[in-house]
Amino acid sequence: MKFRVSDGARFFLLGQRKTIFVEASQQIFEVDDLTAYLTCVLAVPASQRQLEVDLVARGAERAEARRSVREYLHYWCRHGLLEIAFDAEEGEPLHTHVLDLQGAAASIAYHDKGLLDLLLPIFGHLASPGLKPSVSYGVARFGSQACISRNRSPGRIVRVEEVAPVLKALLTEDVLASLGPDVALHAALLVRNAKGLLICGAPGAGKSTLTLALLEAGFACGGDDITLMRPDGLLQGVPFAPALKRGSWRLLENMRASVEAAPVHRRLDNRHVRYLASIPFASDDPVKLGTIVLLRRRKGRAAIAAVEPARVLSELFRGAFTPARGLGLPQFDALLSAVRGASAIELSYTRLDEAVEMLSSHHEGA
Repeated sequence: MKFRVSDGARFFLLGQRKTIFVEASQQIFEVDDLTAYLTCVLAVPASQRQLEVDLVARGAERAEARRSVREYLHYWCRHGLLEIAFDAEEGEPLHTHVLDLQGAAASIAYHDKGLLDLLLPIFGHLASPGLKPSVSYGVARFGSQACISRNRSPGRIVRVEEVAPVLKALLTEDVLASLGPDVALHAALLVRNAKGLLICGAPGAGKSTLTLALLEAGFACGGDDITLMRPDGLLQGVPFAPALKRGSWRLLENMRASVEAAPVHRRLDNRHVRYLASIPFASDDPVKLGTIVLLRRRKGRAAIAAVEPARVLSELFRGAFTPARGLGLPQFDALLSAVRGASAIELSYTRLDEAVEMLSSHHEGA
């Protein structure tokens, strides 16, 4: 594989200070002589081996050159400085598929059997033959780690246990960049009887756990994290495999075997998660919003209380996203209309079975 400095990065001198600006991370770095030199060399693509040979020719010991280059590549890939391109060294991909991401289409080429076995159960259900991808990814080994290539964008070198969360985060960026007139809501979507149940809550509130628990009551999963609202107010989920954090692995009694069989992955925030893709997903058909649920975890029996529409609108508005970084009037009107036409409740609960029973009953009458 070869590396080059991203088009979204600049090396410059500020007085006597050697400095790099990285557009992807919106950061300015003051760097040492070695970093400045390698960054200038990578104005044109070069392999790790070529960089090491170059440093040895400049007087570095071979072991020191290898260490310095690896540290440089690992650190600056994480900070969005470098693009990565696979070449003959990686060979032909073992498997390639195109994912349907509700308006975005992304291809993934796998160059390593272990990574293919790790990632296919997480992303394979999104494959849709015949789509033309707007972005292409490659996944390969880089020593004991994994490398993610992304066409004309910064690539990543990550630990193997980090590759799935990082790839999901990059694919999420593709979804958000391709919204068009849609609005992305930070909420889980479940579907039953052609009506949508939208679950809102801060990260860690239990959206994914409750989403999976509701599948036992006949709901289908639209998505556990991102829901798209169309201009007509109808909803579609982005059906990534739900991610369960460590604290919820033992809460789903009827799914415990599936949860325990799933590999453990580590996000870049050091949270450990497991992904479950072998679940009933909703169809691609957009649905009308029936119920909006605000989550509140507390001790005691489960309880449902009506919520003022203004509070719900504020909650959804706070987590809404468009490529313009703000809602236009037509988008706001669609959101307002959806809230007005839905039943808005707050769910307080400790036990999942009680929460499922209450939400299932409420959704029937909504």
